Amino acid sequence: MKAVALGHACVDITPRLDLSPGIEPGILYPVGPLRFALGGSAINTARKLHELGTSVSMAIATGQDTLTLIYERLLHDMGVPMQLIPTGLTTSYSIVVEHGHHDRTFWQHEGFNAAFDARQVDLDTDQPDLVHAGYPSLVPFWCHNVDSLLETFTAAQQRGITTSLDLAHVGEGSVASTVDWAEWFRQVLPAVDVMSPSWDDVSSAFGLTGEPTRARMVEVADMLLEMGVAVVQLSAGKEGFLLRTAGTGRLERAGRVLAPVAGAWADQDLWFDAEVIDEPETTVGAGDSLTAGLLHALGMGLAPVAAGEFARAVVGRHLRGERAK
Repeated sequence: MKAVALGHACVDITPRLDLSPGIEPGILYPVGPLRFALGGSAINTARKLHELGTSVSMAIATGQDTLTLIYERLLHDMGVPMQLIPTGLTTSYSIVVEHGHHDRTFWQHEGFNAAFDARQVDLDTDQPDLVHAGYPSLVPFWCHNVDSLLETFTAAQQRGITTSLDLAHVGEGSVASTVDWAEWFRQVLPAVDVMSPSWDDVSSAFGLTGEPTRARMVEVADMLLEMGVAVVQLSAGKEGFLLRTAGTGRLERAGRVLAPVAGAWADQDLWFDAEVIDEPETTVGAGDSLTAGLLHALGMGLAPVAAGEFARAVVGRHLRGERAK
């Protein structure tokens, strides 16, 4: 399988924290050295697919400031082919606050993602079998120009390419918080074959409250299937994830990756418990690792149960700080 990952990209800037620093004026809080790493859905997913052995490339935006030099050097060091789309804007970055055994906090600057039009991505040169797009809520251009991603996915499907979409949290006060996501999904999801959000992603988009019980997750997954998706992988983080699929007819129209296994993948309703990892090395990129695990499993033609177990193992290795393969 040949894949292209496009969408949100950034530089993750992580200070080493032994204690939680405060924000009181006039107080000096000691912190450790900075670590620069590439982040964002497109990069995280492509990196993991590359580790797993998938032939993958990236289509991402780039900027024009001092941080761009670090960003493009790190990209070169990845060794993954890429199409860089210039924007003339500042480089997107996240300050990652990660301490103790708590989940991480992000301070995010959208930068060049604000001008990334997915329609600029070349789908013909490499002739991929799968196109994966990530984090529309963090790509402001996609938020308010729904045709950008819709036309890209439609063009991909017309070429027999399987399409994949992952989500991110919709933050209060962000550009994404002004979007009618129910309407956005109604337009885009008929052109999406695989969708792999977390409960937090969909609940923040749809304004849902409460805990992700199995019954509620099935209800949300079915809603996404009714909107047009063929395969939904819905994660509840450390609890586990649900894998639910449409019928044979829809899967047969889901491009070169899914059409050949339509019969085996139709009408699935599976639950996979997450591995119990008391002290994860990192939680950054865990959702993208789960997505990459599923996409690679689909590319190998694995059956649904085997694919779910494979994706579970991939994210487990990521949380322990191990390579995917």
